[in-house]
Amino acid sequence: MRSKTNMRSMLCISFLCAILCSCMTDTQHLAFIPVKDNGWAHSDTLTYTFTPLNDMTQGGISLLLHTEGYSYENIALDITIRQDSSLLYHKQRTYLLDYSLPKKGIGSRCDYTLPVGNITFCDTLSTTIVLTQCLDQAILTGIRGVGILISSPMQQPGEPVWRVDWH
Repeated sequence: MRSKTNMRSMLCISFLCAILCSCMTDTQHLAFIPVKDNGWAHSDTLTYTFTPLNDMTQGGISLLLHTEGYSYENIALDITIRQDSSLLYHKQRTYLLDYSLPKKGIGSRCDYTLPVGNITFCDTLSTTIVLTQCLDQAILTGIRGVGILISSPMQQPGEPVWRVDWH
């Protein structure tokens, strides 16, 4: 029963992401990976592979974090971006999740957009992005999925974490 509910939730989120991104003309690529029901362990990685980003030499990368019952105030991630064997970006980042904002949605569900920054790409090579969780917890529970959004370069790559509520 829980599996069907989770599948329906993931389908709804994917559909909403597609609708949201269809309204954003600068969106080039979007990928979303669900996290296992039993949590995201230190040894687990999420890997996103994008075909060549045609006609895109610079893009703003953001992480989309879908949570439900996530009990921590932050998340730490090791982010690696490669094109073929070339390393474009590697950094361990900690994002503070702003719980002071008014909460919309049902129960303890929240969605966050976490900016990574602007990356210069070779538009003829495929891109691989690997995320590993680095919080001081063996297993993170309450994360339902993590997405990658590649769009037009960000105006202010150092801007604070902002929150998006998808309904």
